[in-house]
Amino acid sequence: MRDVRDDEPATAAELIRTARATLLAVEELRSDLHALAARVVALGEQVAAGAPDPTALEAAVDARAAELVRAIATADANGPGRVHLGDAHDKYAIVADDGGPPCLELLPICEARCCTLSFALSSQDLDEGVVRWDHGQPYLIRQDDTGRCVHQRDHACSCYDQRPAPCRAFDCRADPRIWRDYAARVPAPPIVATVADSPAERRATEAGRAHGLLLESLSLRPRR
Repeated sequence: MRDVRDDEPATAAELIRTARATLLAVEELRSDLHALAARVVALGEQVAAGAPDPTALEAAVDARAAELVRAIATADANGPGRVHLGDAHDKYAIVADDGGPPCLELLPICEARCCTLSFALSSQDLDEGVVRWDHGQPYLIRQDDTGRCVHQRDHACSCYDQRPAPCRAFDCRADPRIWRDYAARVPAPPIVATVADSPAERRATEAGRAHGLLLESLSLRPRR
């Protein structure tokens, strides 16, 4: 452990850890806010309908809370404004039961299409500081403007030894995003990236959609 002086400036690693703690605290506050919003909406509906019934109110709060969760999930599981952190487990202990697909053999055919999929890094990944994450959307794997993992270049992974758990556990053989027919080695149709498909543009579009769904979910207007 390094000797820290009182007047020594914080390191980048310390600032990143502080940011992570802050972001997770914000997520906890967001959950509390959603619960409060559901209660306000349910109470408003009961007041509009007449005298509130305490028993019915709790059921209505649960229903509105479930609607809010569905609205956010519908916007996008990896939507903007959320903090995503992978499950806490040791990625180095992950071993495929049957060895997994023969990736090196398949690379010339699939062109590492799995490296275009998005997922959240774990605390283990973040603490190692090797795998890069999207600073605009913590803590998803960082992708370039074409939607491909920044560590994937010429069918090689620059962080293979420290690759995240989803990379270690992923089995593409039954995934329709990768294969039309795995047995016949027929890949799925390629996804053509455009400017509008860039991560930044997708986040902007998803943010607008999520905001609209949230407002609709929390609307105090009578439902038709």
